[in-house]
Amino acid sequence: MTSSFAMFDWLLLAVSFYVLYAGIVGKGKLYSVENIKEGMEEEFKALSQKIYIFLGIAMVINSGASLLRNSFYAYQEITPATETAKAVFDWVMIKDLGAFSFLTPAVFDIISYVALALTLGLIVLLVVKMRKYVDKNAQTKAKQSTSAAGGSSMPSSAFNFDEDDKSAK
Repeated sequence: MTSSFAMFDWLLLAVSFYVLYAGIVGKGKLYSVENIKEGMEEEFKALSQKIYIFLGIAMVINSGASLLRNSFYAYQEITPATETAKAVFDWVMIKDLGAFSFLTPAVFDIISYVALALTLGLIVLLVVKMRKYVDKNAQTKAKQSTSAAGGSSMPSSAFNFDEDDKSAK
């Protein structure tokens, strides 16, 4: 394919390793979820850590299959265009795979699609489970407490022009 697809695959691989690393270590920005219900923090962290490990593995397989396909095969013109027919393009082997010759572009695509489906399924599972552990009323309680204290959740200094007029005089 093109180099932009390869860059995207490398970026996905880097993100995959971050998710896998965060899943193994159990620390990082992936775990910074606000408003977890009281007493369920450890249970949420343990569940999300398991999901992140499987998610990282699925993401590594997805991006790895794409990178391997592009390193063993190239999408090239097989038959040039003529006045009556269009050009024909197909995957061409650029490196001998030896005993692994069963790894055709179609096999790499199937592996990539299955890993992508697992990735999307795990992300949906994570969101569904996250909704179970997040206190939906905590955010409204926090808003009510700031408004009751006379504060505002919006920055006010950017819109307060009276102070600028007084300091200019």
